[in-house]
Amino acid sequence: MKYEKIRRLLAVKLTAAMLVSVSACGSEKEPSSAQTEQQEEGSQEESQSSTPPDTESLPEADGREVITVASDMATEPTINGIDDGLCSWTTGGTEAGTVNGDDYAFTPAIYIDGGVYDTEKSAVKDAANVSGTELSAVALTVEKEAVNGIIVNNSDYTIRDSVISVNTPAADGSLTCDFSGLGSAIAVYGKSALQIIDTEINVDGVANLAVFADNGSSALLDHVKLHSDGGTLYEDYINSPNQGTMVAPPWILGIMGTSRGTNLMGDNSTMTVVDSDVSASAWAVLSTDSGSNMFLNVVNTSLKLTGTDEEFQADGLYGVTNPYTDKNGYGTYIIGNAAETFLGVTMDVGTYASIFTGGTGYYGNLKAGESYELSAADGSTHYTYTAESDVQTVLNSDTFGFMAHQGDNECTLDGVVVNSAYTGFIVKSGNNTTVNVKNGAEINAANGILLQLLDNDDSTTEFNSNHETVGMAFGTSHEENPGFPTEAIDPTQVTEAPGGPEGEGAPEGEGAPEGEGAPEEMPEEQSGPNNTVYNVTDADLAGAIYNGVGWNANALSQGKVKQMLLEVNLGGAATLAGPIASTSCIHAAYEGQKYLKDNGITAFDRDSDAESFAAQYQSTMFEISAYFNIGQVANLVRSNGLNDISVTVADSAVWTVTDTSLIKSLKITGDAQVIVSEGVTLTVDGSTYEAGTYTAADFQ
Repeated sequence: MKYEKIRRLLAVKLTAAMLVSVSACGSEKEPSSAQTEQQEEGSQEESQSSTPPDTESLPEADGREVITVASDMATEPTINGIDDGLCSWTTGGTEAGTVNGDDYAFTPAIYIDGGVYDTEKSAVKDAANVSGTELSAVALTVEKEAVNGIIVNNSDYTIRDSVISVNTPAADGSLTCDFSGLGSAIAVYGKSALQIIDTEINVDGVANLAVFADNGSSALLDHVKLHSDGGTLYEDYINSPNQGTMVAPPWILGIMGTSRGTNLMGDNSTMTVVDSDVSASAWAVLSTDSGSNMFLNVVNTSLKLTGTDEEFQADGLYGVTNPYTDKNGYGTYIIGNAAETFLGVTMDVGTYASIFTGGTGYYGNLKAGESYELSAADGSTHYTYTAESDVQTVLNSDTFGFMAHQGDNECTLDGVVVNSAYTGFIVKSGNNTTVNVKNGAEINAANGILLQLLDNDDSTTEFNSNHETVGMAFGTSHEENPGFPTEAIDPTQVTEAPGGPEGEGAPEGEGAPEGEGAPEEMPEEQSGPNNTVYNVTDADLAGAIYNGVGWNANALSQGKVKQMLLEVNLGGAATLAGPIASTSCIHAAYEGQKYLKDNGITAFDRDSDAESFAAQYQSTMFEISAYFNIGQVANLVRSNGLNDISVTVADSAVWTVTDTSLIKSLKITGDAQVIVSEGVTLTVDGSTYEAGTYTAADFQ
């Protein structure tokens, strides 16, 4: 379905929700619904703000029809998500060896199927403001765990001017599932085109989603305010990439949390979010997962992680405080050949703006008066948006900008601003990634590193593919040899990863977690090394670029870490001020990262300095509770023959070498220049170049 409107870049009045108190499992907690406020027309910043929910009280329902599914209401599942053909993912059913559950036993408060309000399968059988085509002016609250708010299947449907809440704070993930949509406030499946307009959605409890879209459906969120608050995992939860048990992210992603705001799954599913405020406490704001060819469009919208004071797991396993951020997680996940577009977006997250695991991300700005056709997965236009104001995309992260760790990826930063407290972009071994930085895009990496290539932490962490209860599980600690590695892996011993695995954190070389989204046949093994390409065109950047891949860091490295080559291309009027070098890497604790950052050190170039640092700050072993050490490395300039870098400086671009640089090849064309600063050396394929200016005549 194509939606065409001219949307104003101003806040919309969101009317109020009702006041509800919740009692579940013997504990009382106020609902996590946000207190909606009338926002007057004002500044662009005000229109895009994301306010954490006020859990104390909510105003009256303002004339909306009040519907409540109480915690003690007698209900029975009325839909089998597999038998009735709703779900694309079909390998759930048991949450863990000690917890029984059925991920497909849906009990919807309201069920819309084939354009009909199916009162026989709905827990609420007589809602006056609900029809087969629209739900309007409803204040729906679900207080019973594992009961869905609204399920839409094979229907064109509109939800407007409503407040939808799932208030189940005691939900611990043993009965809910954010891969099937069980427990979601709103879930849409199949041949459906869902519009959610002028509506507020709030959920709490582990694995409860605000909006779930699956199996080729499309969802439009237009002037929506939603928040997912998460909860505390059940005590016996085992961290795993198996979607049949996963209700928290794999720790080897470097994050932890229990709330995803939305999830997009299945083949050819689409979600478009415009003029909205979307937030979650910890894990993810907008996610994609098991599926293929998913399209996510986000326009003039605020994406925010708010953090949580609740413990992540009942046994205190994650009791160590993350020193980098109080709001773990990412803005979006890009997997399964997903295509994600961001225009005029403000993002405030704790760990990453986006994680790439096979797909494309385009980050651009809005220009007043221009119209933007936002694509659906089937190639049609899902929504046409006309901007009234210029709005720049600004991505803020307390830790890293982006991370790529599997699949084939492309990230385009077109005139946007990226602010990260540490490295701007991390690329881990075992994938192919292209990063395009153009048209004045700014990358402000506070630790001075624009791009870091490193051996995938997945590959150097123990993994149990035959765990007795969850099928597959990560080890609970990461270990590496002391000191910066000096020995390269043997590339002839590398076991190829299957490529494009489905599910967050699927371990390299172990295959994808089972699920309908997994490929029917594994791709043929790739020939040759992986490649990362970093293109800078008409942008001014300052910072380091390092390739630290291919080292024998521990006993798991051989056979699981793959060679990766790096290509850096500067074109147009681009400028880069900083070093480019092959390096070796070690994991460094927070105190070590702070030392490097405070002293402006991006890499060591003397073995003695590196050895002293490693003796004091290297994380030779850290446990699952210190998940935040994943991806945090220190560099020593050093080549192993597997981490070669080729650099091309073309047109009128200028590379100013500000610190020790070590590359395999350098090509200068046109009027481009390479300027080596005083006291700095540039080594190209064994030849050393001292301070001076070099042109095309020097490097062909």
